[in-house]
Amino acid sequence: MNVTRGLLLIICVFLPAALAAQPEESDAGRKSGTYFKGGVAHWQGDLRNPPRLEGWSVDLFGVDYNMSSVSFAIEHHFGNVAGFTVGYRKDALGYDNAGHMFNASFFGTADLRALALKVGGGLEWGMPSLNFDVTELGDNRDGTVRYRHTYPQRNADVPFVGTKTDGALYPFIDLSALHRSSVLFEVGLRLNIMGFHFDDYEIGAGDEVRYAFARKRVLIPVLFANVGIRLG
Repeated sequence: MNVTRGLLLIICVFLPAALAAQPEESDAGRKSGTYFKGGVAHWQGDLRNPPRLEGWSVDLFGVDYNMSSVSFAIEHHFGNVAGFTVGYRKDALGYDNAGHMFNASFFGTADLRALALKVGGGLEWGMPSLNFDVTELGDNRDGTVRYRHTYPQRNADVPFVGTKTDGALYPFIDLSALHRSSVLFEVGLRLNIMGFHFDDYEIGAGDEVRYAFARKRVLIPVLFANVGIRLG
């Protein structure tokens, strides 16, 4: 939660300060322009799917995720109407062999003088973070062991890394508040529409094994804040 507080601090302090420093009728933010921006993001939530085996409690297993990310992107605005972004994000900074994601999106903006509302969508591709690959265990007094393996759907190739279909490709939606002149400030929420697999296993006291499988698309919310500089 410390990262979440940090993002809220960015929203409450830096964005109002930037707005106060800019003339209300500044034309710079309304013209076409290209920005290089960097940002931070925080992911926190819970992945749940109803068990497929009889006798399992719905609340028996829940996969928690909690991680931070950094990102870099090139963003071009066609005046105050629309634009596109191409970027890279590194999730879960402690792992260097996963959490490398590339994205591209188109967006539209609604100008509200000092601020603009920005709504966009696009695709993200790469190696998902290992934070989403989780196995949780549970046992009963009769010796029965139950466990669930939850992991992202891997439906895309990533050249030169791992084996075939080690990567993921999924859509996302962005909603943010934006202020731009020679400097860009942005805070918002992203919803990643990710596919997940849920493998449920049960091993009885006599070593008998039961198995069930489920697949589900999940909305993963991400809170983010970006700062950029105008390139042209």
